[in-house]
Amino acid sequence: MGGVQDLMWARYGAYLESLGAEEYRRKVFDYIDREDSPRPVTYQMDLLRRVGFIEVDLLHKNSCFAAFGGRKSS
Repeated sequence: MGGVQDLMWARYGAYLESLGAEEYRRKVFDYIDREDSPRPVTYQMDLLRRVGFIEVDLLHKNSCFAAFGGRKSS
């Protein structure tokens, strides 16, 4: 990670600790590492193309969040 992403994870960690202390933050981060760590957005967009989507487009990206999609047929 780096820069902005480190800052965002630190802020999210502080928020989680405000809800359930350090143990809760660790539990959520462990879950994210295990179950909810998606591939890079470029990989996901390429996967859409490989399964037949056309006009794949990245609509918005901010830190670790993105909105993207495509059209399957005309």
